[in-house]
Amino acid sequence: MAAKLHSKLFLNKEIASWLTCPFCHYMYKKPKYLPCYHSYCEECLVKLQEGSSITCLVCNQTSENTSENTSTATDNVKKLPGHPYLSSVADKVTTRQKIQRDEAIQCDMCVRGKPATSICVECSTFQCEECSEFYKYSREHQGHHMMMLKEIRSEKKDVTVQPKPKPMLCEEHDMELNFYCETCEQLVCHHCTTTEHRLEDGHKHNTVKKMANKQRAELNKMMEPVEKMIDGLAKAHEKVSAARDKIGSQATEVDQQIGVYYGELQQRINQQRNDLMKELREVSTQKKKAVSLQLKQLEYAQAQLENVKELSEAVKSGSDQEVLFVKKQVAEDVKRLTSDYNKLNTEPVELANMEFIQENWSIPLLGNMFHGNDSFNTIVSYYPPDVKLGQEVKWSVVTKDENRHPCSKGINTITVQAQSRTELITVPITDNEDGSYTASFVPGQTGKLTLTVMLNDNFSSCCTYQVCPYYEPNKIVSNDGMSGEPRGIAFGKDGIWAVVYYTGYSSSNDYNDCVCIYNMQCYLIRKIESRNCRDAQFRDSRGLAFDANNHLYVVDSSNSRVLKFNINGGYLLQFGKHGSGDGMLYNPSGITAHDDRIFVAYQGNNKCIAVFHCDGQFIHTIGSGQLSSPRDVAVTNNNQLLVADRSHHCISIFTLDGNYVGKIGTQGSDRDQLSNPTSVTVDKNGFIMVVTENYICVSVFDKDGVFLYRFGSSGSNAGQFRQPQGIACSPNGSVYVSDGGNKRIQIFSDY
Repeated sequence: MAAKLHSKLFLNKEIASWLTCPFCHYMYKKPKYLPCYHSYCEECLVKLQEGSSITCLVCNQTSENTSENTSTATDNVKKLPGHPYLSSVADKVTTRQKIQRDEAIQCDMCVRGKPATSICVECSTFQCEECSEFYKYSREHQGHHMMMLKEIRSEKKDVTVQPKPKPMLCEEHDMELNFYCETCEQLVCHHCTTTEHRLEDGHKHNTVKKMANKQRAELNKMMEPVEKMIDGLAKAHEKVSAARDKIGSQATEVDQQIGVYYGELQQRINQQRNDLMKELREVSTQKKKAVSLQLKQLEYAQAQLENVKELSEAVKSGSDQEVLFVKKQVAEDVKRLTSDYNKLNTEPVELANMEFIQENWSIPLLGNMFHGNDSFNTIVSYYPPDVKLGQEVKWSVVTKDENRHPCSKGINTITVQAQSRTELITVPITDNEDGSYTASFVPGQTGKLTLTVMLNDNFSSCCTYQVCPYYEPNKIVSNDGMSGEPRGIAFGKDGIWAVVYYTGYSSSNDYNDCVCIYNMQCYLIRKIESRNCRDAQFRDSRGLAFDANNHLYVVDSSNSRVLKFNINGGYLLQFGKHGSGDGMLYNPSGITAHDDRIFVAYQGNNKCIAVFHCDGQFIHTIGSGQLSSPRDVAVTNNNQLLVADRSHHCISIFTLDGNYVGKIGTQGSDRDQLSNPTSVTVDKNGFIMVVTENYICVSVFDKDGVFLYRFGSSGSNAGQFRQPQGIACSPNGSVYVSDGGNKRIQIFSDY
């Protein structure tokens, strides 16, 4: 609503209510807002405050003021966040009111108290005749549009006044807040940038205009989950409302059934009939109260989200300073509201599953009332952490009533479904005859899989997975008599692959590194030995790559260059040298080829990715200033560049032209986190695989960067690693890992 009002500002009931304080019912003066996002005048909040709390007149929510070192109610209120945008709109409306009312207006430009005769539309300032003459010839106000008040009132012109936003001043230095400290996330003045927020102390500054544009984009992105949550709450509200209505209609139906049944029993069963009718009324009333309370909770949560969205929309159309002033608070509120949303129960807490059960007349208890919440209280007690192709998925379902006891009344029908990309499968289940059920399923294809549990034809719960290939150690390739440790691995055309072996330094003049080339049966077909390459010896080699013409590129880290060979081991050319300029490499490590371009990761100087043409001509760099320790590089199936950034503990993502896209992984010890990634590759299905130095395993992510699972551990047995160095995927889907500490190549096949 705020954006609409801002674009066309006029006085009517809608804008009057929006700009009116709920306490004093006058136009806002120094508006501030409470945690519930309802605004009041600063003076009105002082009057509303009782002790350290304020109760909102609109939503009845009580906010505790926890500010320290405040001695008066005024001090407490001043700590609340102001509303610059609302204040700005109120100023505009006040200006319009002054124009439309036939009353004298004093000049804003001088102290003589003369009546104003004109107004500047751009500055929203009223001027007398003398000040108007001076104003229109002022160099500062050239081009401003002046209008006579007499003409406006006589002709009843509709004037849109757009006053310049009032600059926000630094409370400490009384200077305009023209800068934004990204490190501290706050507006600062020029003096602040030379004292408390100095660049020398690690603070990063930017101008208000640049940061405001950036923060507007972040606000748009921040509102995406809010939009989804609002939509989710609307659907939940509709579902719960329907449940409430159904409870009432079904209660009436059961009432009729009870009346017909017990009418035949006459006086001798009237007492029992009355008892059951009373139970029905109590149960239906209790159910309605429960869902009515749930509806209020959903409506309150929806109102909170609507309020923060409205505030964000209003601020985005405000001044740069207003955007920066409110953005941090909005971010914190969105985080809190997201947490509250995730805790909300969006399924009906009560269902219309009341049932009248007839008993044999020979039994003293001639009837009973069933009203358990089987569907809502169904609990999926175990879902597996991940799902792999060809591996059995097993989980349990427990049905409980409203007292959290296993269901013993009514009829329970359990249905479990598995929805894959191409089919919907009903999963076999086993009834354990104790209120619990067991389901098992073996996925037969990769991709998205949703497991859904239905109880009595009502949705109970679901869980969505990304089914991945299941990798098992299939073969081990020895070092073929080489004394060194394998590092980089690469696949070429015609069923060949290569490994570079690092042998260490025996003396300053020894070049003993070697590249071994194998066929797909893992037979050694060729060696390229450094000591035999007169023009292209290499040492401390880490990475290698094949291009589309089956030419082999070897990273010569010690000499800060890349060597190019043909498939027979013949030396072709070299590019790169030690240094920091264009086309120079310093401590290169990872490499990959895509089309006619070669991407080289190097850790020295610029710490970036150097891009060359396959003929050795330098093109450009990627990630300069954004990477810390790039160790390896790979290209995804959708033409994005992945960089294993060891020190940042993540996989950075760029376009092939060098634009930053995002990252995968964060530092930590959880299963979905990375610690010192050293190599990265992409398999035929688009899954991203990362070798981590600290965890000694392979982490698998889907094409969107969502963590799936890990395989491998520390040791020397099959499937275990010691100092894994490189990883690559073959065209048939197998994963090759260079197990440096164990001096071998391990091959994992997918199933």
